[in-house]
Amino acid sequence: MHNQIHLVSAGASDALIETQSAGIIQPCRRYIEGWQLRATYLAEQLALHPRGSDAYELAETRLAELRGEIAANRDYLVVEASRLPPDDLVDATLDELDALLASLSRAASASS
Repeated sequence: MHNQIHLVSAGASDALIETQSAGIIQPCRRYIEGWQLRATYLAEQLALHPRGSDAYELAETRLAELRGEIAANRDYLVVEASRLPPDDLVDATLDELDALLASLSRAASASS
């Protein structure tokens, strides 16, 4: 009997892991839409204003700040998630952050 596998229903430890996962993902999920809107706005500003103008330089500066903010939050999510079992929602959030960072890089390179 000692080598048999016993299936049990999800217990308190599973619920705790899900709660911990949700706790680290929620802040990023709340900010992603705002970051996307800011990225779109800044890309439009770069396209609208002539290179060298104050507005253009401000948009470039804000774009770099946004990229840094997103990258820092992504790094935090990776560190915190590494302490938990694999989670599809964490992976999806990281993928979304990676896509957003890639779009910011494209906007920055298109402006240079």
